[in-house]
Amino acid sequence: MLPSEPAVAPTQFRPAPTPASTEPSEPALVPTQLKPAPTSASVPPAGSSQYEFGYSDNLIIGNLGSKMSFVGLFMLGLGLFFFVSVIIRWVESHHLEVALLFLTLLLIVVGIWTHRAGREFRHVAETQGKDISHLMRALENLLKLYTLLYLLFFIALVFAIIQLGAHGLYG
Repeated sequence: MLPSEPAVAPTQFRPAPTPASTEPSEPALVPTQLKPAPTSASVPPAGSSQYEFGYSDNLIIGNLGSKMSFVGLFMLGLGLFFFVSVIIRWVESHHLEVALLFLTLLLIVVGIWTHRAGREFRHVAETQGKDISHLMRALENLLKLYTLLYLLFFIALVFAIIQLGAHGLYG
């Protein structure tokens, strides 16, 4: 069934005709009249406004957004500071600390996504008519952040299992 076609639900049943050679003990029921089934939730018209959170909800969401935005900017600042530190140390000693460079880049990326999510949460509390749009953008940024962390932790777990296995074999 195509999305534009309405679902149909049977409204009356009558016994199905059976061939003369076979006689079932109970006749099968088939629909005799079909009409569109009621739809679940209707989609609001294109020009209608979105859901708006109440005052107490906006206080909580705005407070969360402010704290997330601050933490994100702080992480971004730390990441940039350590990045510059790693580059200066590399220029002076001609030795690049790859692990520290990786961690600084991770701090920068996590800080950016946390700040963006916090900013969108603040917009939910501060604006009218676009709460759901801002909420979804905040959740998209959090999804990016946690997808990255999920992959990193999964890779770390695989390497830990390999290390434990190697230690058990050659320990």
